[in-house]
Amino acid sequence: MLEKINFLFLKIFSKNEKEKIGMKIFSVDAETDGLYGESFAIGATVRENGREATFQGRIPDSKVSNRWVKKNVLPHIIDMSITCSSSYILEESFWKFWMENKEDAIVIAHCASPVETGLFRRCVERDLENRMGDGPYPAINDVATLLMLLGERIDSVDTYNNKYGIIVPFKGTSHHPMYDAEAAAVCWEHAFSRLTLK
Repeated sequence: MLEKINFLFLKIFSKNEKEKIGMKIFSVDAETDGLYGESFAIGATVRENGREATFQGRIPDSKVSNRWVKKNVLPHIIDMSITCSSSYILEESFWKFWMENKEDAIVIAHCASPVETGLFRRCVERDLENRMGDGPYPAINDVATLLMLLGERIDSVDTYNNKYGIIVPFKGTSHHPMYDAEAAAVCWEHAFSRLTLK
């Protein structure tokens, strides 16, 4: 059954699209004030032919109200500089980075709903008339789905990366958005290469 699913998945991608996936990946991770809240920290990496552009942004901890987030996320981002005074400014700064790097990019995130999908939705809805066609197209590709197709554990890119000896090119831990974006990117690249070789 898995082989049939893999075959169907690959048939969706033309040769040109598979080459694009190997060329330019836009990996994003956001930390939000509760699953459906606004962003308080965002990390993104754009990887193309050995070159990389990154985005890191954060607002003051005092803006975060969710108890679980205060306990489980804030301790992991103490090294991130505060770059913005509000979620609005942070998300608009991310949107600018996205617009500068979106062309031909395959957008990925790990377990993208509701956090990263919500980030893009909020950005688009702030100026719906002008931004309606500028969100990720055709989709935000979820690394978890790719891991499922390979029969791997889907809820942790760290587990996958450790299993295959993949080095994350950023010093950090899970819940640090830059680390998570980088970890998802290298996981995707390795996992997708396995899938295309089947």
